[in-house]
Formats: sequence, C-alpha cells, structure tokens
Amino acid sequence: MSNPAIIDLPERVRDRDIFRDHEGRLFVTLGYIQPTDRVLSYLKYVPDTDGNWIAGGVRYKRTFWGTVDSTVEGMGLLPQNYTILDNHFQTDLVEPSRDSIKDYFSPELRLQEIITEPKDALEELAKRTADLLQDELDVPLNNLGISGSILWKGHNPTYSDINMNIYGFKDSWNLHKNYVNLEDPETQTRIRNLPEWNRAIERVNKRIPILDMEDLQTLFCRRKALCIKDRCIGITSILKPEEAPIEHGSESYLTLTQNPVKLSMTVENADYGIFHPAVYTTEPVMTNGTSVTRIMIYDGAFGGLFNKGDRIEVAGILQRVTQTKNGAESHQLMVGTKAGSGKEYVKLLS
Repeated sequence: MSNPAIIDLPERVRDRDIFRDHEGRLFVTLGYIQPTDRVLSYLKYVPDTDGNWIAGGVRYKRTFWGTVDSTVEGMGLLPQNYTILDNHFQTDLVEPSRDSIKDYFSPELRLQEIITEPKDALEELAKRTADLLQDELDVPLNNLGISGSILWKGHNPTYSDINMNIYGFKDSWNLHKNYVNLEDPETQTRIRNLPEWNRAIERVNKRIPILDMEDLQTLFCRRKALCIKDRCIGITSILKPEEAPIEHGSESYLTLTQNPVKLSMTVENADYGIFHPAVYTTEPVMTNGTSVTRIMIYDGAFGGLFNKGDRIEVAGILQRVTQTKNGAESHQLMVGTKAGSGKEYVKLLS
C-alpha cells in the first residue's frame, strides 16, 4: 500500500513523529528536546508474522505499551549502536542515527490525504475532527496531523485508536482552553467523561500502586479528550522545533538521588505543561540544602494536568541542571525515569 506521506527526514524532528528504519522497525520520537545528529525515540512496532497490524503486506507486532519498562525492553531488541549515552540527559537512550532511517511519515500530509478521500470509519472521524477544529477554533489544517497506526496505514477500523496532533504553542493552548466549546449535542460531539477513563486509571494504578484510585480520579477529571458519537479522539499538543523552550545540549542533568524524592510544591508557571516533556516551574522548595524550582515530566500520565497556583505532591528523581553556556546551576525533579519506574508520580493536594 503506497503512502504519499512518506517524505525525506526533515532537518529537525518533533515530538511524536514516526519513522521506519532499514530493517522495517517503526519508532516514535520522544519529546521536543531532540539532538541534531540522531533521533531520540522509542521502538513501537517490529515486523512479525504473528503481528496484528498490517501495512504494505507486512505484519507488525507492538512492543511499546506506554510504560518506561516497555521502553527499556525495546532497547534489548535493537542493535547496540541505536542506544547511546546522551550528553544532555546523562543516561542511555534510544537514539538511532539519521542515516539508519529509511522512511519518515508526515502527519500533516497523511491527514490531507484523509481529508481529501477518507477510506474507512476511522479516517472519516479524523476528517470530521479536523474540520471541527478548523471551523470552531480557526485552527489551520496545516497545523493538524494524524498519528498512530493510521499515519503509516497499519490501522484496523475494528480496534485501532484515532490519534491526532495539533502543532504550535498558540493553537495547542487554543484547543486546551476551548474543549468545552466544541461540545454539541446535535452533532454528538462531547468531552470524554470520567468513567470512560477507567481503564486508563486502572493501568496507572497498577503501574504506580502508591497512588490510590481517588488520587487518580482527581487527576483524570482534568484530562481532556474529544469524543464524536462513541469514539474518542486523542489530540496531542506538539511544539514546533523553533518553539522548544529547551534546546538539546543547552543543559545537562546530573542525577543526585537513586530513589525518588517526595516534595510538596506550588506551580508557578505552566506554559509548557501541555507539551512533552511537560515542564513546570515552581516556587523554590528546599530539600537537603538544595533549592528545587522545576519539574520535568516524561511520564505521559501526568502531563498537561496542572495549572498555575496548584499545590501538588511530586515524587521524582532529584537532578542538578547545569547550563552549558555559563555553568549556572539549578535543580529539578524528573518524573518518568528508568530508575524511578513505578515510584514516581504527581498528585494534586489542592
């Protein structure tokens, strides 16, 4: 099956871009802090004759299921030169070189193809969602893209999800603030309700048992997703490369604790909280003589949920942040590390 969305690898990639290497493995880029010579990413699908996803006559098996553990397991399926010690994060990460990438999929071009001629029920809903965002919120179609298996034409209308991207700081916040204005009983457009998040809540509870169901329900009351009829569409906020608040190599992170540190913190700025990684600056909090003023969240369960003034409890790995240009130092809690898997979290206190 041909895919006109396959284009040359752009000079700068974005969060949630999808690419395929020369061995047919499919990867998803991880976050907006991206090196220039490699692509920080995780393995999501591998060719497998028993796989449930099919594209171009090839079957694929899914290897990533949304957890740090499955990311680490994916490392073991890759050549050694795909994993390097990243000088920004100071840890081993999956970063294939640019010359190992065969196909890069453009989410915008694939969505344009869908809008022009949707081929199944999922594509029809993706088109409808794009039209809705354009008509109701004036989001330009070129700032929207399709992601997930629909992007690389491996989806199955009976069980695949619909995942879309919205690009740019301005349009992302426009959507985030105006979900409620998209509700329309006549068109059966609504916001996903709390009971529909139960499976996701149960998965997080199983992964991080220290969080009880009440804590998680409080968090998921803030999570936003659009549903049309009985189908919910995930729309992820993506920064354009030039909008990234942190450039790869501009900082480096030194881990100071082997186990997560738990702090009560107050959010001071949440401008980049809806993107990945979610970054929140906080009022200074002292721990063991160290002032912590930032939270960086790579665990998707906790991104996009907190506002300025929120009082939160954070369990994360304490890191020293050193600015490359001038050596200035500050400290942050990182949520979503390999070392703290299952023990890191953020919860609302007020």
